[in-house]
Amino acid sequence: MEGLLFLAPLSLFLETGLPIGLFVPGGDTLLLALGAWAAEGGLEAFPLLPLLFLGSFLGHLLGYALGRYGGKTLRKRFPRDLWQKGERLLLRFGPLALLLAPFLGGVRTLVPFLFGALGFPLGRFLSLVALGSLLWTQGLFLLGYFLGQHLPLWAILGGLLLLGALGLFFRHPSRT
Repeated sequence: MEGLLFLAPLSLFLETGLPIGLFVPGGDTLLLALGAWAAEGGLEAFPLLPLLFLGSFLGHLLGYALGRYGGKTLRKRFPRDLWQKGERLLLRFGPLALLLAPFLGGVRTLVPFLFGALGFPLGRFLSLVALGSLLWTQGLFLLGYFLGQHLPLWAILGGLLLLGALGLFFRHPSRT
C-alpha cells in the first residue's frame, strides 16, 4: 500500500508535467479507480488525497517551467494539432483554461507548457493551477468514492475499461 502512495502521485506528476501525458493519458481513470477502491475499504483516502494533489500541482509546475525555458524548442517537437488545440483553448478561455485543462486528457499536459512559453505570470499561474489541480484530483477521487459506495469495484473498473476502449475505437486514425 505504501508503494501506491508513491506511484499514484508520480503517475499524475509524469502525466501533467511531461509529454508522456499526450500519448498515455490515464489520470482520470486512476483517480476514479482509487476513489472506488477507497469506498470499498481497500485504501485510505488520507494521506493519498493531498499526495495526488501534490503530484498534479508539481507536474503542472514542471510543464510551466519547461515551457518557460524551452518553449520554442518544445513547440517544434509537439504534434501540431495538439499545440493548436491548446492555443485555441488558451485564447478562448484565458486563465480559466488552467481550471479546465486538468479534466481534458492531453490538454492537461500541453496547457502548462503553453502558459510558460507565452510568459504568463508565475504568481497567477500558481494560484490557478493549484485550484485546477485541487478540483481535478479531489473531485474525481470523490466521484469514484461516491460511485464505489453504490456499485461494486469490478463494475466501475469494467465501465472505465469500456469507456477507454470506445475512446480508442473512435479516435483511431484509420476511421473516417
